[in-house]
Amino acid sequence: MDNRTVFRSGRLTGRPADHGDAGLYAALFGPDRGPSRQIADMQDWSRHAVAPWVLSHAGHPVGVGGFRIGFGEDGLELRFDFLPEVAGQGLAGEFVQAALDHAVSVLKADRIFAFAPTDTPVPARILQKAGFVADAGTDASAAETRLMRLSLRGPKARHPLPRAG
Repeated sequence: MDNRTVFRSGRLTGRPADHGDAGLYAALFGPDRGPSRQIADMQDWSRHAVAPWVLSHAGHPVGVGGFRIGFGEDGLELRFDFLPEVAGQGLAGEFVQAALDHAVSVLKADRIFAFAPTDTPVPARILQKAGFVADAGTDASAAETRLMRLSLRGPKARHPLPRAG
């Protein structure tokens, strides 16, 4: 087991990114954007101990997901990207639920936002199942991403669905 594991769900483990993850970042974000995303995640982790993790399933890296401090937005930003070959296994939904539990119990967060791509409905559906709602102030038809929010406080708080099991 990797002693750098800082996140765990039923089937996923997460650890901070390191220089050895260049191939995963290139596969997820392309050779042009991958290196800058990897460096940003590594720097954010070293500065704040809040950054997306490298996610592994059955001992193999399958994605990058976690939180970024939402400078300019209210709350933490939730991000998740998985390799196409693991699509349809329920890993993204499992990750989002466990990440929200982590945000509340470890990071003490009560407001979370995410940007869901508008060219594919799956990420938005996963976020909606977890209680996120589309931000009323954004025009999703004119953007590449849709801003979605989740509030875990107050009388109208949207709470994550209970986990099975």
